[in-house]
Amino acid sequence: MRQFRIMLALVMLFVSLLWLLLGSRAPVYALISEDSQIIPSAIQATFGATVAWIIATLLFGRIYCATACPLGTLQDLVIWSRRKLDPKHTFRFEHPKKIWIVILLAYVGSLVAGIWVVAYVIEPWNIMRNAASAVRPADTETTWQAIGISVSVGFAAGIITLAAILASAWKWGRIFCTTVCPIGTALGCLHSQTLMHIAIDPDKCISCMACEDVCAAKCIKVTERLVDNSRCVRCFDCTAVCPNDAIRLQLNKGRNRQTPMLIEN
Repeated sequence: MRQFRIMLALVMLFVSLLWLLLGSRAPVYALISEDSQIIPSAIQATFGATVAWIIATLLFGRIYCATACPLGTLQDLVIWSRRKLDPKHTFRFEHPKKIWIVILLAYVGSLVAGIWVVAYVIEPWNIMRNAASAVRPADTETTWQAIGISVSVGFAAGIITLAAILASAWKWGRIFCTTVCPIGTALGCLHSQTLMHIAIDPDKCISCMACEDVCAAKCIKVTERLVDNSRCVRCFDCTAVCPNDAIRLQLNKGRNRQTPMLIEN
């Protein structure tokens, strides 16, 4: 499952870069990269991809974040590089911060109020699009002029934001996805209703900490046999390293019950 996820993510990253950098000069199949994104689908009023990803999330959790999102894959590549350079680098569980609620509400509020600049600065696809405008400035010129910002400012915002996200991935893992990204955190709100979730079998777990060590979302706490599925991006790194098949994707038996969130004060 992890190998399939990685292969799909790399393919989506490749076609996304083709489309973002080449536009109409890219192969026809590259268009699938934008058509498969949640926000572009919603903006175009087709809603096909948006509905499909909501259904997929209700079935399997936040698989969009680790497969179709090119910014998520770039972060994974940075994290992979960090592990290669520093094999001793590990992650540890952290409670989710309340700031994700504030950011999500601010994002929704800005859309309702018609303040589009917020969306163009913090949405993953738009961050990639803004950064790519260094190669194709005409692609974002109309957008930025419509909201009263020059293309150069929009491009600078994209580059700075992208660099900051990749730097944070190097040090803290998928913190952007679990705390800032409005798309990821919105999908995470469905975690208690998903058909499948990642769970630790307490009878099989030997507390080796391998799954917690590799969890870039910092959502696994082995000592409490806890997986915070609201932040789990379904990378399946944890299931791949477990020596005893103690952590895996399985039916969410508690999906009809409210699951309290652990939030750090």
